[in-house]
Amino acid sequence: MLRVMDFVGEITKIEAQKRNSGRCSIFVDGEFFVGIDAELIYKFKLKKGYKLTEDILEYILNQEDFIQAKKAAFNLLSYRQRSCQELKGRLADKGFDEFIIEQVIKVLERLNYIDDREFAGAWIRDRITRKYGPWVIKMQLKEKGVDERIIKEELSSEYSYDLQYQNAFKLAKKKEKRYRKYDAWEKRNKLAQSLQRKGFSFDIINEVLDDLDEEG
Repeated sequence: MLRVMDFVGEITKIEAQKRNSGRCSIFVDGEFFVGIDAELIYKFKLKKGYKLTEDILEYILNQEDFIQAKKAAFNLLSYRQRSCQELKGRLADKGFDEFIIEQVIKVLERLNYIDDREFAGAWIRDRITRKYGPWVIKMQLKEKGVDERIIKEELSSEYSYDLQYQNAFKLAKKKEKRYRKYDAWEKRNKLAQSLQRKGFSFDIINEVLDDLDEEG
């Protein structure tokens, strides 16, 4: 027998929502009670006459949060790849509970929808095409919550010294025209600052600027 304190009420009607056929409205004791994903109606075999208890309701609502969090995660991933930490943060911003978020992350990892190493590699390749240096790329990935070991390994794999030099040289060559009115020392200093802001090392910068000086 159900204890009075556990008994929430009896389901008197279940109907599909007009604006969202993927969700259903549940009426308890003749009044609207809650809206949930239609999947849960079948999963829990909910129907008219079903007697809801506090424990069952809590479990259903946790499953509802899980489904909505999972949908939100898939939607975020449909725009671009994201790191695990970044995705957690975005879901938290949407108001999902930490426990629900962790459950969603586990599912996505099992399905290979999130992989920080793959994310880091893709991010690095994209930033290379934009002529960023490794220091800036590293800082960007750290902000996304990617482990420093993964960042180091992926940068080493994707961004060789020669490629860094090529990108830095192209940038310096392009910006050199802006600084023609300055003397040699000041022009070199401004180019060095520009390349440093893009994330290139002093070794790369000095080598590039020495080669530019030889060309001049």
